[in-house]
Amino acid sequence: MNKPLKQWLLAQASYYMEYLQPRKSIALLEAVRRLEPENTDVHRMLSYAYLQAERPEDSIRAADTFLQYAKPGVDTRAIKWIKGRALLKKRKKAAVK
Repeated sequence: MNKPLKQWLLAQASYYMEYLQPRKSIALLEAVRRLEPENTDVHRMLSYAYLQAERPEDSIRAADTFLQYAKPGVDTRAIKWIKGRALLKKRKKAAVK
């Protein structure tokens, strides 16, 4: 994927998340993920978009994938926060059933 197109897709995905349209963001990010499966930025953004879209299991999976591909020394505080929120939502969802 050429760099300008990737940057545009990530910027659009970020815009959609900022304006609470996570499903549109997810569609773009999943397309980029298919082309760049080891891109940690995509997995981080996907994890947050899934969290916004009330898809905690997918959020956790994306967070775990981020952690799998993250290089040593990378700041993981944000992804751990996202994963923690997703785990909490998953537990609340299970308790309601």
